[in-house]
Amino acid sequence: MLLQHLITFCRVVETGGFARAGALVGLSQPAVTRQVAALEAELGTPLLDRSGRQIHLTPAGRLVYERARRIIAAVNTLKEEVADLAHPERGRIAIGAVTTVGLRLLPPILAAFKREHPGIRVHVKADRTQETIQRLLEGEIELAILPTPVTHPRLRSVPLVEDPVVLVCAPGRRSELPDPLPLAKLGEIDLISFQAPSRFRTFVDAMLEQAGVYPNVTMEFDSHEAVTLMVEAGFGCALVPASAVERELALGTLVRVEVEGMPRMARTTSLAFRHPNPGWSPATERLFQMIVDFFRQGG
Repeated sequence: MLLQHLITFCRVVETGGFARAGALVGLSQPAVTRQVAALEAELGTPLLDRSGRQIHLTPAGRLVYERARRIIAAVNTLKEEVADLAHPERGRIAIGAVTTVGLRLLPPILAAFKREHPGIRVHVKADRTQETIQRLLEGEIELAILPTPVTHPRLRSVPLVEDPVVLVCAPGRRSELPDPLPLAKLGEIDLISFQAPSRFRTFVDAMLEQAGVYPNVTMEFDSHEAVTLMVEAGFGCALVPASAVERELALGTLVRVEVEGMPRMARTTSLAFRHPNPGWSPATERLFQMIVDFFRQGG
């Protein structure tokens, strides 16, 4: 299977036409048609549905398109990494981060790295935990900031910092609650929560259930940012990672509520990487060490 055939196929899908794809890859329309036909012949199945006026992907075509994009990206990254070996102060690093933790923790680290290595470009891809792990396994990224240690035979992780789960509410609602709030009362107040199913929600619900508390969840959202906004607006309280509300607590738009008798709930933010041979460039080695050192020194 030729890489050029995969590139041409992707351009056909992205432009919606053989002629437009040819203009991008420097081929005539018949040459583009031949390359796509050769790819279909090698795989033994049609990849494009040409029955209508527009081109549509077949189920096999969708699979090939997604895999081909990753292959092309991996090849381009490989070329850059080989070229970077001759220029240690140049290059590109791709890292991933779960949105709820990475975007709070990474800015000061990346700023320091940029000051020390201005010629190295760092690309950050923020997503959910499972998608970030999958990118790491497939080689799209080299490092990943995750909210918990990873358990996978092909991955390893280094613990960075403990991230406790805290109960917060708007300042105007704090006076309505006992201080401290008895654990038994936690199940009676309106809670705004990260949606289920999710790793964070499963973790919190399991810890509360062990303590005999069944939360009264009145609103659910798919991001901690949305949860925070609704709590700030006074619709209820929320159990959230401390890292997700650090800025709001500092500004005073949210306040922390102490819960008497609540079991300690905390996750360990971790830095994950492929194992046993991640194949890092010197630049990635430096960034890895900078992230670890940052947290060992207390951030």
